[in-house]
Amino acid sequence: MRLATALVTALLCGISVLFSSSTSQAASSTTPNDAACFSYSAPRASNAVCNYTFGQPFVLKGYSKGGSSTLSYAVQCRRGTSGPMNGALIIHRIWYKRSITVRGNFEVHGARNALPAARHCAPSRGMGPVLTINLKMGEGTTRTNLAITLDSSLPWSN
Repeated sequence: MRLATALVTALLCGISVLFSSSTSQAASSTTPNDAACFSYSAPRASNAVCNYTFGQPFVLKGYSKGGSSTLSYAVQCRRGTSGPMNGALIIHRIWYKRSITVRGNFEVHGARNALPAARHCAPSRGMGPVLTINLKMGEGTTRTNLAITLDSSLPWSN
């Protein structure tokens, strides 16, 4: 069962998907630190939740064709420090949030303030940090794409 869960997580984290105006999913890539990501769809939005155990830098790359979109990410805590990603396990309190408008090709490096925010999720209290990402298509946007990379060799933004 554990092997099946690992395979499903690897499959979800390794697929790049192009998004149409009617449905969206977040595409994410595996990382050297094995930060597991889970993608889920919502109308006209790309969503993903990634384990942020190591507090490593990250980059969100993609495009927004035909108009601008809103890209936001937040550091939150989840109940438990391992196991499959599940939205019901995420605690709603947000320790850090950033939201920007993107248009065309974009590359957004995670802010340094995300790292200290992850420290609020103490494993000694049975919690682990997660990075939640949302790319919401704006009016007139026809297609979006989102790829997530968490890697300790990436630079932080200011």
